[in-house]
Amino acid sequence: MDFSWTPDQIELHDAVAAFARTALQDDLIRRDKSSEFSRDFWNKCAEFGIQGLPIPEEYGGRGYDTVTTAFAMEALGYGCRDNGLLFGISAQMWSVQMPILRFGTESQKLKYLPGLCDGSAIGAHGMSEPGSGSDAFSLRTTAERRGDRYVLNGSKTFVSNAPVADLLIVFASTELTKG
Repeated sequence: MDFSWTPDQIELHDAVAAFARTALQDDLIRRDKSSEFSRDFWNKCAEFGIQGLPIPEEYGGRGYDTVTTAFAMEALGYGCRDNGLLFGISAQMWSVQMPILRFGTESQKLKYLPGLCDGSAIGAHGMSEPGSGSDAFSLRTTAERRGDRYVLNGSKTFVSNAPVADLLIVFASTELTKG
């Protein structure tokens, strides 16, 4: 079995690294000191197609497989010094977009994935809780159905992208007795 990268994967990797080296450079020290999120860099990544790498084209993505996406993200890390940006994109990609793709309804996929891919929306992921961390079976947050909505009751910590998010995926239990 051949585990080497294909010419197309190498071309994508090199293009992403070149993009990051040229388009994602600024005074990172200043932004870091002021805890400033660069929406401009986020949008540049989206325009290049980074956020849509693993999402099928019918939902606004590029349709790459997981291994190719990871290789491209590695290249982004080689070229971009802003680790917070890389973390935020990865957090959205793997813990917001992929759950919507895997578990969302067709309506939810059509409503949310294109905006998450094109940068017009930023997604956050709320799982961690005081006392249970990210242990999904120990979560205490509940979701109670009221009509056509759910009412959440609980607390979350370490919600990646929360300060800048337009959309949140929140993990909660509808029946705590089931664990």
